Amino acid sequence: MRIRAIAFVIVFLMTSLVTFAGGGREARDVRVAIRAGGSSVGGIFYVMSAAVASVVNEHVPEVNFTVQTTAGVLESYNRLVRGGLEVFVQNADIPYLGFHGGDPAHPTLIPSKNVRTWFVVEPSPFLVVSRTDNTRITRFEDVWAPGVRVGTRPRGNTPHTLLVHLTEFAGRDFDAINIFPGGHEQSAHALRDRNIDVLVTGSGTLSGPNSAHQEMASAASIRLFNFPDPLRDQLVREFPWWGKFTLPPNWLQGHSQPTEVVAILNSFFICSTVPDEIVYKMTKAVFANLDTLVAIAPTAFGTLNRQTASVNAVIPFHPGAARYFAEHGITVPVE
Repeated sequence: MRIRAIAFVIVFLMTSLVTFAGGGREARDVRVAIRAGGSSVGGIFYVMSAAVASVVNEHVPEVNFTVQTTAGVLESYNRLVRGGLEVFVQNADIPYLGFHGGDPAHPTLIPSKNVRTWFVVEPSPFLVVSRTDNTRITRFEDVWAPGVRVGTRPRGNTPHTLLVHLTEFAGRDFDAINIFPGGHEQSAHALRDRNIDVLVTGSGTLSGPNSAHQEMASAASIRLFNFPDPLRDQLVREFPWWGKFTLPPNWLQGHSQPTEVVAILNSFFICSTVPDEIVYKMTKAVFANLDTLVAIAPTAFGTLNRQTASVNAVIPFHPGAARYFAEHGITVPVE
């Protein structure tokens, strides 16, 4: 899937340059420019944005849908608020916080009511994982045991923030945790090589494991921990961008049981100033061509349908999207 998606992105980039850089007839005839933030080239959010761009450009001729790289959800959100983007797809935490007045923990976040949900996509699960041959950690609560080395992303990243919240809910001292900060690959390799005892991490994709975690599981026998219900319930209750998620059996090689975890919600977001009629037509094109999206990115779009796309939104929908869902008997919030 990853090879197919990367190949599609390369073709998409080459086609975009030919179509839009030359100022030809297609470019002159376009009436509405939609610029989408897709994080880094080759990442799952970029692939998703490029796939949607391909569908919209083919089926909504009055739209020029292009994709730009961004450094992540905060940059994508702020650029949309400032008028530099019309669309982005990423985690729902920053849009929620911005829509509801900002957050002291993110001083550069611009409060704004101009961002809306376009449609909801697969969430990104988060997991707590260790090696089965490590007797220092045999249950979730051992994350806080003295001397246990905990791998997570650097400060400010979602896994680190998740661990801060869980530690607070559990009544533990975060400063007492022996933290190993690293990226997806670095942390997964550290667990594989016994340089850490446990890893608190995101999937790195959407509902599936990333390549670093797959490599880790193929090199060592691993265990995935169920999140304790009280901690999971409190997280979902206090932070609406989190949801409950069940990892199916064999989600990672060697782990045969379903695992109860949490997942951060993801959506395509869109600026409220995009005309209702344009958003309606783009939404209609997306859901009339799901087979095209699935062919490009099956993990990202495999479960997408009108029902999944209209639930668990953290901020109101754009009226143009709401009109499309209403035509199919689905009511979504617009205020």
